[in-house]
Amino acid sequence: MKKIFLIATVLAMTLGSCDKFDVSNENPDVALNINQNPELLLTNLQRRSIREAVGGSWSEGNLMGQYGARIVFTSFDLFDWGDQGGAWNDYYYAIRDAKELEELANETDLKSYVAVSKIMQTWAYSILTDMWGDIPYSEVNQASEENYTPMYDEQEAIYTDMLAELATANTLLSGANLTQIKGDLLFDGDLEMWRKFANSLRMRLALRLSEVSPSVASEVIAEIYNNPGQFPIMESNEDNATLTFLAANPDAHPVTEESVYRVGSYNEYRISEHFVTMLEGLKDPRLEFFADPTTNSVEQGTPEIVGMLNGVVDGPAYTYQGGDAFLSKFNIDYFYFQPNTNQARLMLYSEVQFILAEAAQRGWINADAQTFYEKGVTANFEYWGVDLPADYLTSSGVAFDNSLETIMTQKYINLFYTDYQGFIEYKRTGFPATIEPGPDAFYDVYPSRFEYPSNEESLNNANYTEAANRIGGDQITTKVWWEN
Repeated sequence: MKKIFLIATVLAMTLGSCDKFDVSNENPDVALNINQNPELLLTNLQRRSIREAVGGSWSEGNLMGQYGARIVFTSFDLFDWGDQGGAWNDYYYAIRDAKELEELANETDLKSYVAVSKIMQTWAYSILTDMWGDIPYSEVNQASEENYTPMYDEQEAIYTDMLAELATANTLLSGANLTQIKGDLLFDGDLEMWRKFANSLRMRLALRLSEVSPSVASEVIAEIYNNPGQFPIMESNEDNATLTFLAANPDAHPVTEESVYRVGSYNEYRISEHFVTMLEGLKDPRLEFFADPTTNSVEQGTPEIVGMLNGVVDGPAYTYQGGDAFLSKFNIDYFYFQPNTNQARLMLYSEVQFILAEAAQRGWINADAQTFYEKGVTANFEYWGVDLPADYLTSSGVAFDNSLETIMTQKYINLFYTDYQGFIEYKRTGFPATIEPGPDAFYDVYPSRFEYPSNEESLNNANYTEAANRIGGDQITTKVWWEN
């Protein structure tokens, strides 16, 4: 179990003392000073934050979005979410490194590193604020100013600044004579790819405001869409913000046999009944890729995929539908036994198409929503390597009808195994409307957020208390600012 550290302590741990990174010899092949090797910071912050996103997506995000369910140790699926202090700390550790990278890059006029740092910070901050609400933001990493207890900024202010930071990053990356970046695990130093990610992410965050600030959301998305030369976005699956892991530990996918993730732990998770019912209703062949037939049905010679019901208490959960052999695992060869086939997905091109489809459906941009919608569906099939049936886009439940529900159904499928995005979009829109608490859940309403880490209450009490009171109580059922 990870030790939960006080956020103030996490944020106080800076890399400002460069002598700590000096090596003790003069080997010309060894970096003598971190100031000359910003890529070391970039690699570290990417590795930490992306691995956290992947692990959290598997163990929590898939349950929260009801893509998966558990057959044992089901307390999380009953909404016993705890404070998730490990994830909080990992993202803030990465943000600490990103801020150090930004400061170093500003001092040495390395604009490309400044821009990439801003993008990575914004991506990490967006997950933190979407999952906790008001969080430390403007006072992060101020140990040099002896501020060890950062205040919690309001989510509305955080969103305003995140959108501005991504716009700044795009401007920086549009400049001439930029320094090539090294140590980039995500895009291997391709600055145009970073620029597309920045603008695509900016559209994701703008759309999050659809119910609370539609004027801002529409203005940002229209600005980007109407000025492709100034604001390039992802144009195909070649532009996906994804990380392909390596074939060997410690850089294999963290939820695989190669990374010593126990097969018994993997088997505790099953594809959910909710997800199976949805995909079967759409006659969607992605189901056969995402999940394996049950062991019993294979032995009987009649393979079928059967999902696990979310929110069932231990005991009855283990015997549901007959038990282990009668419930389908996620595709164990692809997702577990192969060390690097399953990528880390920060954002896909297909999501960008669904964002534009919704913007067109809402009348924010002058474009054909159906075209974007169908491109999004097609691109996601291509991403997973599943053949798109000839009649799929005209079939019942899939054929475009200019409704938000239809767009969101396909977007939900698209967000499978992508940190907490499926859950977040459900809380923004209410779709899929089929998501609901399980029969043994502790609440009869669907939760909205994580509780703040317990050490915050004890060691950053004044700021914690102010934030908790402001949002309406530090409970998982307290809605975040942008929520529908």
